[in-house]
Amino acid sequence: MSTIEALQQQTDSAGILEIMYDAIEDYGFERFIISGLPDRGVDVRPFVLLSGWNDEWYERYTSLGYVHLDPVARNCFSTTLPFDWSDAPFDREADLPARRVMDEARDFGMDEGFCVPIHMEGGMQGVVSLVGDTSELDDKSRLELHMLALYAHGQLRFLNTRRTDLAPRRAITSREGEVLKWVAAGKTASEIAAITGLSQRTVNQHCENAQKRLGTNNRVHTVVEAIRHKLIAL
Repeated sequence: MSTIEALQQQTDSAGILEIMYDAIEDYGFERFIISGLPDRGVDVRPFVLLSGWNDEWYERYTSLGYVHLDPVARNCFSTTLPFDWSDAPFDREADLPARRVMDEARDFGMDEGFCVPIHMEGGMQGVVSLVGDTSELDDKSRLELHMLALYAHGQLRFLNTRRTDLAPRRAITSREGEVLKWVAAGKTASEIAAITGLSQRTVNQHCENAQKRLGTNNRVHTVVEAIRHKLIAL
């Protein structure tokens, strides 16, 4: 059974916690957090979906409002792409609060990591942040972690809300599903065009249409949501 299939079968966060620990360990990561990101000044704790952080650091980070000072969390609002913690921009000399957060995190053994920003419907912002060395991650591993993060976040939101409006607003078409399956297989638009006999422009249009239907912000997220809602199967 794949990790995605295992996540899909979980009915509580405890099961997802165990699966995530096992999954990220294969990539060299030790801890993680899955959360929404609140507006400035708002307590982050109600937004946390699942924490695999050190308890002491979690309590300090959340109680002191570090999410609003953390350059990694702040960078999630500026990009849709996953990034290494070290790539989150901030001025160590001028931004003393951000430096304090990063220095304290290092004291807890959390000096390196990989972050997946998640942009949701209605302008809501989420994040999956993994703790560990990223120096050996290749492009394939980064894509796999991106999909894992998006799926785990989506499944947790579903379990925590149980709201019917989390379902897609409408089903995707069979052609959109076909294109998304090839996207999931790692094919580019030009490769999908050659395989399906469609033009590259039409392939891109199908991807954009599916993205609009599912309320996602990029193709990887679209594939993950299509799988999660059982609109496509790999």
